[in-house]
Amino acid sequence: MKSGIRHKAKPQEGFEDQYRSCLQEYAASRGEPALGRAYELGRRALTEQKSLVEMASLHHQAVLAMVGDVNDEKQREELVRASGEFLAECLSPYEMAHRGFQDAVKALRQLNETLEEEIKRIAYAVHDEAGQLLVAVHLALAELALELPESQQTHVTRIKELLNQVEKHLRRYSHESGQRLG
Repeated sequence: MKSGIRHKAKPQEGFEDQYRSCLQEYAASRGEPALGRAYELGRRALTEQKSLVEMASLHHQAVLAMVGDVNDEKQREELVRASGEFLAECLSPYEMAHRGFQDAVKALRQLNETLEEEIKRIAYAVHDEAGQLLVAVHLALAELALELPESQQTHVTRIKELLNQVEKHLRRYSHESGQRLG
């Protein structure tokens, strides 16, 4: 395409054809408008879920076709340099998406660490408070057992066994929570 002519995609023009056309335009005229179209192509490629490998392959084939038509070594070098600039601009949306993804992963990791610490704190608090309540219940049962006739003390013994099981499960849960999160 000639310099100064703005490239407009035809509705039936496919992505690959538009890419080649815009690359040729940039190689011929350079300039910010052509780089802007490269950036927009990159955004479109992301939207259409084109992989970086697909983009590299498309770029490689387009450059090979363009370089094959040039006999002058200096022109070839300039064409390759221009195509590199075009590709870099076209891939910049991928770079921004990648960085955004990395930032999101980092934020999620920090949130996860915060939640794990909070879960650990709550597990220890529950363990401590429940432990104190269980001690109080054991003491109250011991007092009660002293006042009960021997025939009813078996019921207190059964209640103590159940409390001991509760304590055991509570310790295990607290220990497991601490190990999982620590």
